This record gives sequence, structure tokens and C-alpha cells, in this order.
Amino acid sequence: MKRSFLAICLCGFSALTPAQGGDSLLAVEAERATLQAESSKAEALCYERFAVNACLSEVAAQRRAQAAVLRKRELALRDAQRAERTREQLQRLEEKQAGEVQRTLEAQGKQASSPPAEPKVAPVPAKAGAPSAEKSTSITPEQAAANRAAFEAKQAEAALRKAEIEKRLLEKKDRAEPLPTTP
Repeated sequence: MKRSFLAICLCGFSALTPAQGGDSLLAVEAERATLQAESSKAEALCYERFAVNACLSEVAAQRRAQAAVLRKRELALRDAQRAERTREQLQRLEEKQAGEVQRTLEAQGKQASSPPAEPKVAPVPAKAGAPSAEKSTSITPEQAAANRAAFEAKQAEAALRKAEIEKRLLEKKDRAEPLPTTP
């Protein structure tokens, strides 16, 4: 009786081999439902036997083994789907970047074909003692002097603020006394 029961259970569970199932999540879910149905039938047969607990333990062990196989297949399928989505997303991103590069090249081509615009800033003649390297921004000596004066004024204001804060901290009498040092 026990051998016939195990043969019935094994035949039912062997119907769930991965080779027969399709490679889709729906197939895995269908096999999982079939596994649950077969497991329920096997448990019902266990209740007709004398050694119910031993039979139920065997059925549960077989169910766990088959569920583990299904879980591995499901994880592999989900990994493959995730990799496919990632590949598609990277492909869309590359296409988008290629389109942006193409638009940039077209815009540069249109600018190159249009007549050159007049420079907005007149070139400053080079001094005799200055190096011959060209600067992208030219600042006149008057602007440099004004910038230097503004910087020095800001530095003076910052020094005054710092001195004022230190003076207020020293005048503040509500400060706690420092902790005594250890002997």
C-alpha cells in the first residue's frame, strides 16, 4: 500500500518536470497550481492511511522539493526579463544620445554655413612686455583695479564682522565655566 501510494505521488510530481514546462512565468504559475492540487490529493490519500503524519511529512518534503525547482526557474526567468528590460533601456538611451549628437552636428553645420557674426568684444592689442598667449576674456586695467578694490572692501567687512562677533562672545557673561582639568 505504501509503495503504491508513493508511486502515485511520484507520478503526479514527475509531471512537473522543468523539461516539459514552457519558459514563461505563466507556465511556472500553472505548474505551481498543479503542484498544489497534486499535493492536496496526496494529503487526502494520507488521511485514509494509518500512519498519517509520516505520509504527510513525505508529501510535504516532495512538495518543497518541487516548489524549490519551480522557484529557481521563476528566478531565472525574472532575471532574464530584467536583463532584457535593461538592454532595451540602454538601447533607447543610446538612440536618444545619438539623436542629440545628430541635432548638435546639424546645428553646428547650420552655424558654419551662415555668415560669421561680428565679434561682440573688440580684441585688445597686446602689450610689448606681455606674453603672446591670447586670453578668452579680456579685462581692462581699470576693471582689474575696480575688482581688486571690491575684493579688499569685502575682506575688510568680513574682518569687522568677525571682530564684532568675538567681542560679543567675550562680553557674554551667561557662558558656563569650563570643566576642571583632571589632576
